[in-house]
Amino acid sequence: MVIEQAQEDGTVDVETPWAEHLGGNRYLLRNLPFYAYGVSFEDILRCEPKYEDDTRPYLIEVLEKSGNSTLRIILDESHNTSTRSQAILDQLQDMDCGWEGATSTFIVINVQPQCDFAAVCDYLTEQEVRWEHVDPTYEELYGSDA
Repeated sequence: MVIEQAQEDGTVDVETPWAEHLGGNRYLLRNLPFYAYGVSFEDILRCEPKYEDDTRPYLIEVLEKSGNSTLRIILDESHNTSTRSQAILDQLQDMDCGWEGATSTFIVINVQPQCDFAAVCDYLTEQEVRWEHVDPTYEELYGSDA
């Protein structure tokens, strides 16, 4: 499966997450999105081939939201060597969040439906972690003028 997202500078970011084919054009997202916005773990997506010479399924739309939300963080130091970084990830797990690392400092957080989303965001801010809203996006939460 392929997710393409246009950027303001005219370039296109491409991500190829794991997805389970559910039949027809329906796919279940099976990993956390490292670069794409507006999708979360276990969302059901409609995907179709987009180019004649490329038969891979491309994201067309989100059909069903899973209830999961996604945040991304950048830790100052590797969680493999820093007790502070590991403590941050441990606390997120204690808050019932899952995570997956693109690297040891670039981490995607899965905020499960039973988690207190606002509390997770507040915790990251209190810990002075660099983080961003992925799904829902900042604009979806606060509008484009916020």
